[in-house]
Amino acid sequence: MTDEEKRTVNPGIIQESIPSPGNRFVIICVLVIAFVLLSAYFQLDRHQAIGYSHFAYVPIIFAGFWWGRKAVIVALILGVDVIVFSLVSNSGAPVWADLVRALAFLIVAFVIGELSNELIKTHRALQEREERLRKTNASLRKFAKLRRAFLHIAIHDMKSPVSATVMLLHSLQTLLGDALTEQQEHIIGRMHARLEEATYFLGDFQLFAQLEDPSEIGKQAVELNLNSMISEVVQGNTDLAQERDQILDTDLDTDLPLTGGVERLLREVISNLITNAIKYTPEGGHITVRSLTKGSSIVSVEVEDNGIGISPENQKMLFREFVRIKDNDVDGQKVGGIGLGLSIVKRIIDMHGGRVYVISAPGRGSIFGFDLRVLPTDDGPLIRPGRKVTPEQEPQEGYIPE
Repeated sequence: MTDEEKRTVNPGIIQESIPSPGNRFVIICVLVIAFVLLSAYFQLDRHQAIGYSHFAYVPIIFAGFWWGRKAVIVALILGVDVIVFSLVSNSGAPVWADLVRALAFLIVAFVIGELSNELIKTHRALQEREERLRKTNASLRKFAKLRRAFLHIAIHDMKSPVSATVMLLHSLQTLLGDALTEQQEHIIGRMHARLEEATYFLGDFQLFAQLEDPSEIGKQAVELNLNSMISEVVQGNTDLAQERDQILDTDLDTDLPLTGGVERLLREVISNLITNAIKYTPEGGHITVRSLTKGSSIVSVEVEDNGIGISPENQKMLFREFVRIKDNDVDGQKVGGIGLGLSIVKRIIDMHGGRVYVISAPGRGSIFGFDLRVLPTDDGPLIRPGRKVTPEQEPQEGYIPE
């Protein structure tokens, strides 16, 4: 039985705790007879009609919950019982008082019966909705499984021809050598660029497919020094920044505490944020990767650039899947991509129980950052998605260059 099934209340259990219609009828009949005899005792022997009327509400309430509006029949029987025994006993009590008690029985039976009917309707509606939810959850699980299967098959079937095309193109370029004209060199260069884009696309797609099934991710978590990871990723992207005449440097907190996480995934997050900053910063720009501590329990990584910036409207859509911002011209050219990078970043940080954020304004550059909890001191798991990071210190607006 799955955890979801264990947590689901089975309506049948509720039904089994209530007697069957036949048993309910027998129980109510026994109660009515018992209270008729009790009425005789109170009124004929002790002449206490008021004391009996207090106890008479017990079978009426039971009948109301079990029989609904039929409880009025029980109330009518007990009301007639009160009046008859009052007349027979010749106690001298006014008849109108017994009539009032009988009327009170009917009112209580009617109210309890109506409440019971509403409860039954609500219970049936909840059962129907629960069944619909169960079917919907089953359909969603099936869809998620099909989606994962499709992603893996699509990636596998696409990687082979792309890799083969890259190899054949390199071979062709080597064979032709100096025989290539300038125009042919230009065409082959464009082919290489397109194939490189396809390779990046497949890489993002493959990582996206892996994140579809996070069940095994937590088992790969280790202790991490974010400063070392930042230095390595920055060094790996230095050449890319230099091609655009950009300065790529770091500003690291030397006392940064350790954190827990999956190294390859967090390395992908930092790399993604840096390459995004390089793409969206004009030539000659400046990009800084910093680490910092917020309060006593949160470590952060931020990538700041002095690029084109992002409007508040576009910031709301940044971390959605396959979303591309229209106003993304850099040095007069559109920036390529499929809109998966930042959605992958958010998924990874969410899986680590962290928080991702952006501070930006058009023409003033951007800061993309994420928060993670420091390394836990207990023996529990290193990453705990159920405990979301709550910012102890918000990113400072002053970081954005004026």
